[in-house]
Amino acid sequence: MGASWSTALASVAEKLNAGRIEWMLLGSAATALRGVAIVPGDIDIAILTADDVIRAAGVLPTPDVVGAVESGGFVPADWISTVAEPVRRFGDAGARWTFGRWYVEGVKVELAHIDAPAAAALMVETRAPLVWQERETLSCHGQAIPTVPIEVQLATMVARQQDARIDATLAGIDTGLLKVPLLRRAIRDKRSEVPGMVVPESVQGLGLK
Repeated sequence: MGASWSTALASVAEKLNAGRIEWMLLGSAATALRGVAIVPGDIDIAILTADDVIRAAGVLPTPDVVGAVESGGFVPADWISTVAEPVRRFGDAGARWTFGRWYVEGVKVELAHIDAPAAAALMVETRAPLVWQERETLSCHGQAIPTVPIEVQLATMVARQQDARIDATLAGIDTGLLKVPLLRRAIRDKRSEVPGMVVPESVQGLGLK
């Protein structure tokens, strides 16, 4: 995606902040924004409420296209949010998604609210309300970027066995600033979802032993 991801992120942030939409940057863009040497494939954003995903269509560049609304619990790869269909809703009682997709400055931007009752008490990325209490505000081209805590992201990387990304992240951040209790909680809660999760030595050495 190249350097344009940060320009796109700043443009999205300006619009969401002006629209007073509660949001949080996730995924690879959140990691890269901290100076980690990875290139995001897209921009993933969590939205606090389902209604605000719909409101985002009023502030993001949504084309005035009228087409047939497809049904089914999936999102086609070529689908984007339009005036006629600003969001897709799918999932089940375990995780109900309200989802929107845009292209900003040529970069794919995906917004989602996920209602997942089983994760309500967990400190996990994307689906749980608890993580919103730990948001950090970073900056991108002068725009405020509410961002998922890196400690919670590390737990996600461990669960996904993303060893190369873990190494890049630990090399790119000041590990002395990590909140060890938060990291410990995030790993514990992620392990409740992924019982076989193995924490690598590089992460254990951050104070988890």
